[in-house]
Amino acid sequence: MSSAEETRRHDLQDVTRAGSVATGLFLVVTWLTTQVASIRAALPFTEDPYDAIVSFAVIAIAVVGMATLVRAIGQLRRPYQPSVARRIAIGIAIATVVVAVAVVSDVLALTAAAIDVAVPGVALVLVLLGITAASALVALACIVRAGAALRDAPAPGDTEPDVLDQLGLIAASVGAVHTADGLAGWMERSPLSPRRHRILVGLLGGAAAGIGAIAWHTVREGPWASPVAAAIFGSLMAFGVTGAYLVCLTPLRLLRAPRRD
Repeated sequence: MSSAEETRRHDLQDVTRAGSVATGLFLVVTWLTTQVASIRAALPFTEDPYDAIVSFAVIAIAVVGMATLVRAIGQLRRPYQPSVARRIAIGIAIATVVVAVAVVSDVLALTAAAIDVAVPGVALVLVLLGITAASALVALACIVRAGAALRDAPAPGDTEPDVLDQLGLIAASVGAVHTADGLAGWMERSPLSPRRHRILVGLLGGAAAGIGAIAWHTVREGPWASPVAAAIFGSLMAFGVTGAYLVCLTPLRLLRAPRRD
């Protein structure tokens, strides 16, 4: 490996590590401020419009994170592949930018309202938010430094795997070789293959997420006050999931086109 290639590799690794830390910390803060009622009531960024920004951030991170995690697991059992490492780093970079936007929103909310730090857990959340902000700044600096490595496109005719290919590799690595081969063949040849309906996959995924969110809210909070409120809530979830999928479809190579025989 040349010195230039080694530098690109380290730059991508730095983005992946720093961005993963920032994203993980953000999710911890989000969990505390949404699941602990006393903390949620004491902090201003748990109310709209700030809460909406955090909600959409979590949706985007979930879409990006699932695809990136699959790639990372698939990469563990194979030799280093620059194209796959680049996609992983791009996924983490997207998540980092989303985290940075959400953290800025939270900070703006904190500057606009008084905070009762005597409430148990609030001081901890503020400290974690500060660490998250610092981690996001470090990750953003790594992204800027790795700019060239992140922009380098795969070579023409590249057979770079998509997320489904990576899932097949994971299945094969745990012994399900025949199943993986059968699904791979079906994905390439079937007219119902997700690779032939990439936009529709995003729309259906968003619809499923919206319906699931309505059902989950009903289980946790009880019956909806009105069908209109449920429809608006589900539509926002569907919009967020579909939008995140469509934005990331190409840069993260979520689904490629079927290969020609």
